[in-house]
Amino acid sequence: MRCELIEELLSPYLEDELDQEEKRAVKEHLKTCKNCSLLFSYIKETRESLTGFPEMEVSENLLDRLYSIPGKKKRFKLSLDFLFQPSLQPLLAAVTILVMVVSFYSLNPDRNRINKSISRQAHLSYSKVGKLYARAETFVDALGEHKDNILVSVKNIPLFGGNED
Repeated sequence: MRCELIEELLSPYLEDELDQEEKRAVKEHLKTCKNCSLLFSYIKETRESLTGFPEMEVSENLLDRLYSIPGKKKRFKLSLDFLFQPSLQPLLAAVTILVMVVSFYSLNPDRNRINKSISRQAHLSYSKVGKLYARAETFVDALGEHKDNILVSVKNIPLFGGNED
């Protein structure tokens, strides 16, 4: 057994509150682990030294005063621990890159040239998409009467969700 689990069981072991299997496991561990056996001897020694102390009687007045103390109000504490979760790290990296790109763009003295370049690339891409769409239409027109047969054949291919005949 691990020492952490044994440490939790030492006090119940001393009080004879464990079942037989747990008792045996603690006993075996104490034979092999010097740290746990030393801790057990300290606990045992402390318990034996405290047995000589008389039990104190607490007055009702003191108990009433203690119970009347209001509980401490919880204060709002801003904690940013959630930012260090591994699941958020890719998101934080993406946000960091986005902030860097935006700041480089907004602080760049040649921003007008960048805007023109982006506009030109967008228009070229739009033109290419238009040409591709036109080619697709001419291809569909060239298929003519075979278009429906090809469409049915493609739909029946299992890869595209068709029947697996």
